[in-house]
Amino acid sequence: MTRETKDAAGVTDQRFNESFLAGQERRLLYAIAPRLPQWVTPNQLTGFGVFGAFVVMMGYIFSRWDMAWLWLSNFGLLLHWFGDSLDGTVARLRKIERPRYGFYLDQVIDTIGSLMISLGIGFCPAARMDLSLLVLAVFFMLSIQVYVRNIVDREFHVAVGGLGPTEMRLGILGMNIGILLFGRWMIPGLPFPVSWLDATMVLTCAGLLILLVAQMREHLGRLACEEAAGFK
Repeated sequence: MTRETKDAAGVTDQRFNESFLAGQERRLLYAIAPRLPQWVTPNQLTGFGVFGAFVVMMGYIFSRWDMAWLWLSNFGLLLHWFGDSLDGTVARLRKIERPRYGFYLDQVIDTIGSLMISLGIGFCPAARMDLSLLVLAVFFMLSIQVYVRNIVDREFHVAVGGLGPTEMRLGILGMNIGILLFGRWMIPGLPFPVSWLDATMVLTCAGLLILLVAQMREHLGRLACEEAAGFK
């Protein structure tokens, strides 16, 4: 999916959503958005997304006493998706878009939501705080690459390698269900204690880093060729 917006100077930006679930998600959002009452504004939806991230975090914290609270975290992920995904859709349908304001607000708010969710995972007794924050750091590295490309190419790509915010939320939801089913199951035969969740987080970091390096190589090679051609 491609969409163009123009800034105050009339320069065109292109927004791409190439995630695995982009088509299905877009149809769902455009089915929900027109049915929302007029008093529900994009800014309220953005705030509702932050509230959803807070609910996710509290569910993880309460799981220290009872793992069943992870269902609250799963519900919070749904709230987070609802607010975070619908705010821009509602603005576009009502033709009240503010491209620069909306872009700035969304990206800053997303960092707050991601931090709350990551801290919450770290507080869960089945997870490790250091590994949860490591995944967050690598995720932010990918996000920075997206923002830099937006500046260089005037293109904003919501997803990287087919993975967007919705796929990330579904991954966290699957992790929560795994915790409910298996707890902190330890992988046997290793010289040091490693749970399946520890291994999953390490592999997630490795996968995201490989994706980051691949993206860097691709974009640097393309930019070098484009600029070399421009000097001829």
